[in-house]
Amino acid sequence: MIKIAIVEDNDNHAEILKSYIERYGDEHNEQFVIERFNNGMQFISEYSATFDIVFMDIEMPVFDGISTARKLREFDDDVCLIFVTNLAKYALVGYEVSAMDYIVKPVKYFNFAMKLEKAVKLRRSKHTGWLMLKIDESVKKISFNEILFVEVFGQCCHYSHR
Repeated sequence: MIKIAIVEDNDNHAEILKSYIERYGDEHNEQFVIERFNNGMQFISEYSATFDIVFMDIEMPVFDGISTARKLREFDDDVCLIFVTNLAKYALVGYEVSAMDYIVKPVKYFNFAMKLEKAVKLRRSKHTGWLMLKIDESVKKISFNEILFVEVFGQCCHYSHR
């Protein structure tokens, strides 16, 4: 099962994305768990590094999508990030935060389905599992493929990864 976050302040746009994900799941016999966040601040404050794919609006109040993505990459550089935006000019900024792709609003199903299929295939090819580590007050997700070694001394765990 693939876990997807929708970070979108507009209820109508969020509902369209959700319905497209569900439609894609029905058409391709995929199961998704979908969670919606109203803004970047809510997303970051509640983030648990368990999402496989994130659809993120760029223009949001409180904490915009670019700032949210930068913060997200501090503790999860593996999640598949797709920006959803009104203006294509923001697409270039996606490279700064390793976004997989972007979708320009208004979102059309065919284009959306192609991007979601690409993300699903990418997740499946990379997914071997993760180690979730609590570091200070946050949780960091590290792919098993990136772990070089783990040592445990009493209550302390030391690790190295790529």
